[in-house]
Amino acid sequence: MATCYDPLLDNEPELACTMAASVKQRIAFGERAGQKVRRIGSGFGYEGERPELTGPRCASLGGFSLHANTHVPAHRRDQLERLIRYMARGAVSLERLAEDANGDLVYSFIKLSPLALLEKLAALVPLPRVHLVRYAGWLAPHSQLRGAIIPTPRQQGGDGEEAKTGTPVWSWAGLLGRVCALDMATCPICRRGVLWIIAAMTQESVITRLLRHLKLVSVPPPIAPARSRPDTFDWIA
Repeated sequence: MATCYDPLLDNEPELACTMAASVKQRIAFGERAGQKVRRIGSGFGYEGERPELTGPRCASLGGFSLHANTHVPAHRRDQLERLIRYMARGAVSLERLAEDANGDLVYSFIKLSPLALLEKLAALVPLPRVHLVRYAGWLAPHSQLRGAIIPTPRQQGGDGEEAKTGTPVWSWAGLLGRVCALDMATCPICRRGVLWIIAAMTQESVITRLLRHLKLVSVPPPIAPARSRPDTFDWIA
């Protein structure tokens, strides 16, 4: 960062160390901390390696294949669904994961210990409050030309009036009805009146007295202590 301040390093030092090691292709913790990840075979992208053409707009290199000879017509929604399902697959395939005689886990061309595998998986966790998809140019959120290229519901084949743009404004009763399925807009006694917020109690002593007066539980349940960190990783196998 420009200010040389990394809040992730201060708040979550283990996660920051794990992500830094994954970017550098090194091991963060354990007996091989700081060493490079062991790879099987010649690796990927060594000097003199050339891709092998396997078909029209198809190439293979180092065990990875690129297929760019398929297109989806605009009217074939079934093909578009298969493409989206293919792109939304998980990043880790259990079919490519195996265990060797020494107890290490072999995934494709990479050989990892159980702890190192957890490090790499932890580095895939998105950071809090960080957008995973970013748009620039005409597709940027505040671009003045965004409305000229985004199709409307009517252009997409939908029926009805044009959808309103902008963030919807929800009332407190609407939010409770949407999330908790509670009808807070109608009086439960007369079934005709409208409920309004009279006061919001935030003091613990007042809330406790009200709950006791209503003969409800006023003491929260005890919080279970955190579990200790396991020493072995037998559950991975």
